[in-house]
Amino acid sequence: MPTNWFTTPSRLRTLLIGLVAGVLYGLCAMAVASSSHRAVSIAYIFVLPVVLGAIPALYSSREQLSNYLWHLVAPWLMTFTLFTISFISGFEGLICLVVIFGPFVILGSLGAFFSRRVSQRDVPNKPLYVSLIFLLPFMAGLVEEQASATDQFYTVTTTQEIVASRAVVWQNIQSVRHIQPREIKPHFVHLIGVPRPLDGRLDSAGVGGIRHIRWEKGLYFQEHITAWNPGQGFAYDIKVNPHSIPPRTLDEHVLVGGQYFDVVRGSYGIQELAAERSLVTLTCTYRVTTNLNGYSKLWADFMLDDFNKMILEVIQSRCERLAPL
Repeated sequence: MPTNWFTTPSRLRTLLIGLVAGVLYGLCAMAVASSSHRAVSIAYIFVLPVVLGAIPALYSSREQLSNYLWHLVAPWLMTFTLFTISFISGFEGLICLVVIFGPFVILGSLGAFFSRRVSQRDVPNKPLYVSLIFLLPFMAGLVEEQASATDQFYTVTTTQEIVASRAVVWQNIQSVRHIQPREIKPHFVHLIGVPRPLDGRLDSAGVGGIRHIRWEKGLYFQEHITAWNPGQGFAYDIKVNPHSIPPRTLDEHVLVGGQYFDVVRGSYGIQELAAERSLVTLTCTYRVTTNLNGYSKLWADFMLDDFNKMILEVIQSRCERLAPL
C-alpha cells in the first residue's frame, strides 16, 4: 500500500472514509444511547446529527470541500446507510427512525457546511477540535441528564362526517367488532409499522363497562367507561399493562404505557347535522415524558390523528351501509 494513501486520496476513497467513519460513529452513539436510555433526548436527536454531518467534511479532499452539493448529499447518504443498518440490526424500530429522519437530514447538512468552513481554514490544535466534535453528543447528554423529563398531556381531536342518523352511529361506536383488512384504508401509521385494530367489544353499556380492544401482534388493552350519554357519546380511561405487550411489537420509545408515551383517556361524541347526517368526534388524550416534548407532540398529534381517522372511516363505512337510501 502506498505511503501516501491518506495524503493524496481519491474522491472515492475520501467518500468511503468519511461515510464509513460516520456510520461507525453513529452506530456506537446509538448503542450508547440505547444502553443508557438516552435515545429520546436532545443530545441524540438534535446534537448527534450535526456531528454526523460534520464527519465526512473532516476527511474530504480540497475538491470535495469546494463542492456544495457533496456537503448536502453526503449526510443524506450516511443517514440512509446508518438507518438501514440500525433497523436491520434492531438498534431502532421503523417508527422511531421515521420520527428522527428529518432532524438527522437537515441538521446533518448544517453540520457538514459548518465543518467545511472550519476545514478550509488553518485551525490551531485541530486534533483537539476533532476530538471535541466527537465528544459533543455525549457531553450534551450528560448535561441534559441534569434536567428531569416532565409529564405533559395533550389531546387530539378527530372528526368524521357520516351519512347516517345519530341512532345508527350510536349502535356502531359502542363496539367495533371483527375489523377486516378490507375495511381499513391505507394510512401512514400502518406503513411505518403501527399494528392495525382487530376488535373492540363493549361488555356492558353504561359507566363501569369495559371496552376490550385488540390489535394485531397480540396487543390488548381496556377502555373503562367513565361517562355514558346514550345517543350522544361516552368517555373512557385507557388501561394498558406494558408488560403484557409481546416483545418487539412496539419500540420502547413509543410503547403505549411506557416510560416516554402513554394514551390515558378518550371519548366519542355524536352531533346530529341533519336527519341522516351526523358528525362523530373522537378525542384522545396522551402523555409524553421527554426533554423534547414539543417535538414529540408534533409526531404524536399527527400519528394519533391518522390512527383515529382510520377508526372513524371503519365506523363510517359500517354506518353508511346500514343507513336508508
